[in-house]
Amino acid sequence: MTNKKEHFLLSKLKPSVAYCMYDWANSPFSTVIITFIFSAYFERAIVGDAEKASIYWGWSISISAFCIAFLSPFIGRHIDKNSSYKLWLSSFTILSALGAALFWFAYPSPQLIIFVCILVIISNITFELGGMIYNSLLPEFSFKENIGSLSGKSWAFGYAGGIICLLIILFGFIQTDNPLFGIEKDMSANIRIAGPIVALWFIFFSLPFLLKINIIKNNQNKKKENLFKEVVKNIKVLFSNNNKGRFLLSRMIYTDGLNTLFAFGGLYAAGTFNMDFSEIIIFGILINITAGAGALFFSYLEDKIGPKYVINISLILLIILGTIILFIHSKEWFLVLGSALGFFIGSIQSSSRSFMSRYILNGNNAETFGVYAVSGKCTAFLGPALLALIVSLFDSQRAGMATIILFFLLGLFLLQRVTEPKHN
Repeated sequence: MTNKKEHFLLSKLKPSVAYCMYDWANSPFSTVIITFIFSAYFERAIVGDAEKASIYWGWSISISAFCIAFLSPFIGRHIDKNSSYKLWLSSFTILSALGAALFWFAYPSPQLIIFVCILVIISNITFELGGMIYNSLLPEFSFKENIGSLSGKSWAFGYAGGIICLLIILFGFIQTDNPLFGIEKDMSANIRIAGPIVALWFIFFSLPFLLKINIIKNNQNKKKENLFKEVVKNIKVLFSNNNKGRFLLSRMIYTDGLNTLFAFGGLYAAGTFNMDFSEIIIFGILINITAGAGALFFSYLEDKIGPKYVINISLILLIILGTIILFIHSKEWFLVLGSALGFFIGSIQSSSRSFMSRYILNGNNAETFGVYAVSGKCTAFLGPALLALIVSLFDSQRAGMATIILFFLLGLFLLQRVTEPKHN
């Protein structure tokens, strides 16, 4: 790779701001499609049963996670060898946006259950693979002295983007008698329009970052290699008893808990606390506010105390707050404590990314974060699948959500065996 100054096209926009803009662009996909609006819409308008919806949604997320885990190391290795970051990230961005737009056709009918599940699987795969490439570029847009703060700022930007998008959907289409652009409320059109809104948001706001990517291929070390053998060698790190392997194992477990929480947060709010769409969106806005604040607050703290301490603190408080939430029945207290969870979710995501960036060597950005994606997805089917199994056995969403605490506990325990690496 070339000097940092050659990584960016000439523009007045600061590289760090451009990096944050992509988080602003892509966050509404996970916020609107996966976590809050469409998951709740799927439960109420398409399936019509909270427990059955949890099972369908859980298996859809699990299948997509398995595919992401399989594909990400191969794609990451290929991108590093060819420096094709812009091409692949642009492609995945377009495909994710297209998937979001197609949710417009998710009419309120049980006959569309399979259609929605397939759409969730495919769009989530392209979204997460794009996220893998984006994460790998963090060191290219920062310096070792501020990598933690940039990671935190970009997460905060992302949560802010999610908030604004949710507000537009809430006040422009759902909580109004006259939705914008003449959209009718028949056939839940005022809810389904959220998909195309996310698609347009994603494409428009991702452009500043995509235009900044100009990483030039380095042919000096080009040599023929067996891609499969190279990928397998790198994935073996996950099962190695070295520092990097121990971190990835810990991260794999607690991220399973986070992914399950994201996938079922909206379903849990709708099914257990009987929240309507407006209340769920308000809940989503509150969580995004606290998560953004947490990511921003801990980003400055991380540069002083290191990412491991931030992850430790955040996991401990997630366990405490999450356990309390399992036993409450008040909708008001659920809003308060659920929002408090967000403060520590943002910090974990930010610090985990900057922690992993310390393992990048010789420009293997996408390869490193391909393995990072594997650690976040290779067992990601376990969380949703276990939750779906417990819900089906006990006929209780509350019992299913209790499994998330177990992932946090085990991840915290394994993290104590990890030594924080220095910046390369």
